[in-house]
Amino acid sequence: MKKKSPKNNLATKTDIKKIVKSIAELKSESRSTKKSLWREILRVEERAEVTEDKLSKQMKEQHDQVMNTLSDFTGRVKDLENENTVGADQYREHDVKIKDHEARLTTLESQ
Repeated sequence: MKKKSPKNNLATKTDIKKIVKSIAELKSESRSTKKSLWREILRVEERAEVTEDKLSKQMKEQHDQVMNTLSDFTGRVKDLENENTVGADQYREHDVKIKDHEARLTTLESQ
């Protein structure tokens, strides 16, 4: 069985310098990654704002279009109601005149 020497378990100055250098590189890399992530987050937020503005504008345009269509439709319905009312009044007047004429004709025919 081989004996383990205490030398193998100890870190040398070179090992410690390598570890310190690796830690420094990791710090630098993490800062760089953090900056990149922040830039990307800002880009995404800007795109979201632009998309939200576009969507809001489109919704307003569609709302205006629907309201204009509804306004036109209700105007036509009101016109039809008015025409119907006028037509009903004219029908009543004509009906009265026709009944009067029928009565007069019946009187004339019976003589």
